[in-house]
Amino acid sequence: MAMSKKTVYSLFVAKFVFSLAMIFWTIKMTLGAGVGTDDDNTFQAYYHDVDANYNEIVVDNHKFAALYNIDVKINDYQLDTLDYNDIYLSQRVIDKRTDRKNILTVGENNSVDVKVYDKSTNQLVSSKSSIVFTMPSTHKYDQKVELENTKKSNVKIEKKSYWNINGSIEVNGLKGHFYIKTNAI
Repeated sequence: MAMSKKTVYSLFVAKFVFSLAMIFWTIKMTLGAGVGTDDDNTFQAYYHDVDANYNEIVVDNHKFAALYNIDVKINDYQLDTLDYNDIYLSQRVIDKRTDRKNILTVGENNSVDVKVYDKSTNQLVSSKSSIVFTMPSTHKYDQKVELENTKKSNVKIEKKSYWNINGSIEVNGLKGHFYIKTNAI
């Protein structure tokens, strides 16, 4: 049994109007969700800047590592090289690895400490460090720690989740960067 022309045209118009309404609803919901306003800040710069200057970041890390030794302590974990290789890994890798797992704990993390030593004299040098503790899914719980010389700091982790720790250490205008993917238990 065939449908009348009136029914076919009515269905066509109804589908068209419904499709337009869904397009407008999708746009309204996306704008309301803040998509695009939560930019990634790996290496404490926007990803456009990191992409454009990645080679310079690598060269700066090599220059820094040639002159200085670092000792970054976060709770019981110790980082002694400017390592950013975790940036190439997915967050799920953390579940399967033993190194750099469970560095953070929910609540007070009582030990965030950065020391920089001159390689030629093995003497402690004056440095400025900036470390950001951030969840990969949101910047709502970001914790930023600014350290000068050998001062220690605390950081409060509010959620059990995956976390990224990215930091920069500056000595005499030369910057080095590190990046760690871990989780909080």
